[in-house]
Amino acid sequence: MIRTLIIDDEPHCVSALLHDLNRLCPQVDVVATCRSAEEGIEAIRKHDPELVFLDIEMPVMDGFEMLEALGEGRGFQVVFTTAYDDFMLKAIRVNAMDYLLKPVDGADLIEAVSRVERHIMANTSLDKRINSLLQQLRPADDQRIALPNQYGYEFIDSADILYAKADGAYTRLFFADGHDVLFSKSLGEIEAMLPSRTFIRIHHSVIVNVNKVSHFRKLKTSVVVMSNGDSLNVSRSRKEALLQRMGAR
Repeated sequence: MIRTLIIDDEPHCVSALLHDLNRLCPQVDVVATCRSAEEGIEAIRKHDPELVFLDIEMPVMDGFEMLEALGEGRGFQVVFTTAYDDFMLKAIRVNAMDYLLKPVDGADLIEAVSRVERHIMANTSLDKRINSLLQQLRPADDQRIALPNQYGYEFIDSADILYAKADGAYTRLFFADGHDVLFSKSLGEIEAMLPSRTFIRIHHSVIVNVNKVSHFRKLKTSVVVMSNGDSLNVSRSRKEALLQRMGAR
């Protein structure tokens, strides 16, 4: 299923698109609909969609301005929906997957969704192949991971990562040399790439490298202190697993 948002300030357009998607595109799972760009930004950060149907002309903030506000490295495909055809070139410039004129034609909708589906499957397959190859070439304790960016892929030694923290729909990696980088992958996707023998989730939004933990403190809320001095909360349900991994129990 393709995790999808619809962002459009016109309720009848949302209803019509929902009806057509349910009828023609069963592979689409609409997780939320939004009436403004501001609501759309919140929903994107909450639901981490793979596809966004985005109206261009909306009050306060239009669709193009919304994408600019989100910045680079978005992890979803965009299909613009509009009643006007004079936005086509600008839509192409922001790398939209497709451009649908209202009222949306059923055949055009099917083709747009199919194009998105092919893109998602191809990218997922490529990510898996690259990371599988890296795992075969590197020892388990010195594993490299490949993370996509706007230019291609960044290859990272997992041993250099202190911890990973969810940042909305994305994940921010913190490194031993003091820098951090935001990637358009969910924390769960990052977790699946990291070697399980050295990384453990200590909170629903944080994964740590156990080799970089310097202290565990039993305060009102349990806390780990990383080698760079950062303090991170440990959830009650994950404390025992962390202590066992650290050899403290």
